[in-house]
Amino acid sequence: MVQAINRRAALELSIGTIVVIVIGMSMLILGLVLVRTIFSGSTKSVNDLNEQVQSEILDLFDDNSGNLVVQLGSADTAKVKPGDRFNVAIGAQHPDGEAVTRDTLLYRVELADDSDENCVRKLGRQRTEDLFVTRVNTWNEFGKYSGSSAFALIEIDVSEGTERCTQKVNVDMRLKDSATPSDGDSFILEITKQGIL
Repeated sequence: MVQAINRRAALELSIGTIVVIVIGMSMLILGLVLVRTIFSGSTKSVNDLNEQVQSEILDLFDDNSGNLVVQLGSADTAKVKPGDRFNVAIGAQHPDGEAVTRDTLLYRVELADDSDENCVRKLGRQRTEDLFVTRVNTWNEFGKYSGSSAFALIEIDVSEGTERCTQKVNVDMRLKDSATPSDGDSFILEITKQGIL
């Protein structure tokens, strides 16, 4: 009789231990997901220029005094791990509020060379430019337009094994018929460490 009670107690103890371990692992996984969400919240990669993204950009025009907007988080930083693709959404408005077509407004992506520790110095100019699928140092047409606004994605593709570095990226906008940019903005491209999070 005593042995049966001891066996039942041992079985209940082992089932209780398994339940505690399962709950503990679930909490650990949820905690890791929460930490990842918190630390990646300042960057926003966009897959498509859908109506929601365009609406968010138009809202940013109300908060911004310029005619060119880069849609990222408050830190204006695109954090990209080696082996990942990242898209930065940009929007532009005609300075006079006139209706635009795809090629009325043009934008250019340029790499700033104002820091000793930037990607241009660490990787070299050509390797840094190769991180961008969007053409660098040339005037590009916007992909979409609506009314007096135009929208585009700056596509970034960081290959495996790329060293950690940070690069300031300037974005300029001009009217097709103008020789000089009318507005400019910038963001930071940060190549992060490849890890589990």
